[in-house]
Amino acid sequence: MEEQRKTLETALLKRLIPYVDRYVWLGIGALVCLLIVDAAGVLQPYLVKQAIDVDVAAGNLPGLARTGVLMALVMIAGYLFQVISGYGIQYLGQRLLLDLRMDLFRKVLSLSSDFFDRTPVGNTLTNLSNDLEALREFIAEGIVSIAGDMLRVCMILVAMLLINFTLALVAFITIPLFLTATFLFRASIRAGFRQVRKANGEINVALSETISGVREIHQFGYEKEARKSFARANTSYRTAYMKVVNAYALFFPAIEIVTNASMILILLAAHFWVGTMLRIGEIFAFFAYINMFFWPLRQLAEKFNLLQSAVAATERIFKLMDEKTTVVSPVADARTVASPAELVFDSVRFQYAPDAPVLRGISFRVAPGEKVAIVGPTGSGKTTLISLVTRLYDVREGRILLDGQDIRSIPLETLRTAVATVPQDVFLFTGTVSENIALYRNSVDWRTIEYAAQEVRANRFIAKLPKGYGEQVGEEGKRLSEGQQQLIGLSRAFARNPSLVILDEATSNIDSETEHLISEGIRRLLQNRTALIIAHRLSTIRTVDRILVLHQGRILQEGNHEELVRREGLYRRLYEMQSLMLAK
Repeated sequence: MEEQRKTLETALLKRLIPYVDRYVWLGIGALVCLLIVDAAGVLQPYLVKQAIDVDVAAGNLPGLARTGVLMALVMIAGYLFQVISGYGIQYLGQRLLLDLRMDLFRKVLSLSSDFFDRTPVGNTLTNLSNDLEALREFIAEGIVSIAGDMLRVCMILVAMLLINFTLALVAFITIPLFLTATFLFRASIRAGFRQVRKANGEINVALSETISGVREIHQFGYEKEARKSFARANTSYRTAYMKVVNAYALFFPAIEIVTNASMILILLAAHFWVGTMLRIGEIFAFFAYINMFFWPLRQLAEKFNLLQSAVAATERIFKLMDEKTTVVSPVADARTVASPAELVFDSVRFQYAPDAPVLRGISFRVAPGEKVAIVGPTGSGKTTLISLVTRLYDVREGRILLDGQDIRSIPLETLRTAVATVPQDVFLFTGTVSENIALYRNSVDWRTIEYAAQEVRANRFIAKLPKGYGEQVGEEGKRLSEGQQQLIGLSRAFARNPSLVILDEATSNIDSETEHLISEGIRRLLQNRTALIIAHRLSTIRTVDRILVLHQGRILQEGNHEELVRREGLYRRLYEMQSLMLAK
């Protein structure tokens, strides 16, 4: 088990080498500064010894003044280089944090929808925040500081041996006690940090769910249960962290005992072995060096604990880095998608989990410029079907063709530019109205933004906003009504000039007046374009060219509205049920 743990730590640290290599000279510079700081610190007790045993003992006041000036210069140099090394170390840490976070963020953006289906948002947030911070702290403050502390220990050992070889050997007797204490507390500290990371992830999951679902929590009176859930995660974190605190609480007093034991041994040695030949300055220097000697050793032990925290964080970070991207973009080619495009489903099968098929051999063709609606009861596979068109997921069997090309052979950027989706719930990003229409695409200029908004009739409400197109929509568009958000979603689709439009019941969350306002805009959006429309209200699709009735992953019926209403079957039953509900 210990062998496997060491192998894991080595493997993880090796993966960090490329990041450290980018700034190796910065790290070396910080280490050189630390070396000067350590040398200045080690030199000070020696200068005090010289001042006491040589200058004071001989009554040499000019010599004492020179020693005092030299000590002042050493202290000033130590201070200046400590400032420089501190700044360099922190800058190194921030550069590494920036690179790691950007790489991890790029990885998150590249991951497919199936990853987010099975991974809580809070866990991913923990990877991008707390775990990266723990890793930064170890790389910036751990690696360089460990090297500095080891050099400091070596310098102190040399200084002690040079001053008095016998006393140095006596002081070193307590080193095995220090190593024993470190080994005893090592396992509990490591286990504690693992539990802290896990509990922190649970807290982030609870916070993410609470903030995202706060409206539902209030509406359904779920506050008490939400508090209990968060309290459990919070208590787990406290329990885990207290294990680390308890280990530290026992460890550091043990180190103090070892330090004091060294001082007592030196006093005993001075009394029984050295006798009157031992000078006062040497005793002072040895006491100072013992304190200095065990301090970096204690720091090294603390850095070891920092390593345990970093290893636990690194495991989680590289686990995310190693996640397989199931939907991969092919190499770009020069071919474009014609407008309007032809869409073909050829024996498409798909399931999210084994032995739970969602689509069972779907085949149909949407001709260029044709408007086809997909209807069916909840769970029939409508949303899955449109998710496959933009390759949020890949088909398990069969193929989907757009303009005669298998969509898996079309670069994702080209595919998702050619296909514009207007979802039932439009997601708006923090920013202005114009930014949410353009989504920062270079091809969407100011004239296109205004034209798109005008075509879908969004310009009417935008003109009433205090800052017009420069109005901030707020987080997730919360400063706008659902109808206004939907209008921006339509404008966004229009501005892309797509070859295929997918409407996921784009008017389901809009009041009658707003629905009437944008009906002409939708008609213009679909003009001369192929359209796939997911319909929940059958009254909205009477004018489409064709309707496909989906049930349990299969197409049961096909035809226009009049044909399907006259024919006995699922569509007629759904239509009669909705008509009856509207009549009430």
